[in-house]
Amino acid sequence: MSCLVSRLRYYSNITKNDEKLILELEKEEIEYKTRTTLNLYEQKNNLFILKSGWLYRYADLQDGRRQVLRVHYPGDIIGLTDIAMCETLGDIATATDVTLCPFQKKHLDKVFIQSPRLTALIFSLGMLEEAILLDRITMIARNNAVNRVANYMLELYSRQKIHTNNTVFTTFNMPLTQDVIADALGLTNVSVSNAFAQLKQENKILNHRKKITILDPDKLKKDLNFIDRFFEIDTSWFPNA
Repeated sequence: MSCLVSRLRYYSNITKNDEKLILELEKEEIEYKTRTTLNLYEQKNNLFILKSGWLYRYADLQDGRRQVLRVHYPGDIIGLTDIAMCETLGDIATATDVTLCPFQKKHLDKVFIQSPRLTALIFSLGMLEEAILLDRITMIARNNAVNRVANYMLELYSRQKIHTNNTVFTTFNMPLTQDVIADALGLTNVSVSNAFAQLKQENKILNHRKKITILDPDKLKKDLNFIDRFFEIDTSWFPNA
């Protein structure tokens, strides 16, 4: 089963023809080891479907620091928000071993021509990524280190929750290193470590051996005014299948 098809089906019905169009984009596979940097500029005419593993998008700042912009999970289309750009923003590094399915941008023409509903759904996923990034920027401007880390863990939790049938889902894999989390939130490694220690002390979040446990997700969401963008999207305007 295609991870992208599985993700799309969470939000809307996918016809057999839609599934076929997606699978045609996943014919080629490339594997990368963890801590590998992908030079997107050299492949700026390509998009990628992430079939397995985690990777993250980042930009190098003038002062030598790094800003992590977004994390990608299985089922994501890498480069979707760059599709109209002649240049790519930043680069990508793998957080785990990953499998990518590269395809040229122009191959989306079949999707656009044959399935307006699938086109609307893919467009919406790109807008979803932008909304989440804007949420994070706003959150960083208004919160201390502890709340930033807690909010970010809720973001990772919410993305993975849509792919589980576990009604009491509270624990998930989290392979990101502390420096990646710090670079995503404008913090230092020490402040991230201290934030996890305080969240553990307050019985909110446990961080152990690359696994995160959120002890009461609903309460934490309420306390932080967290908006779960992944839970649903507005499909009322989509063309008919």
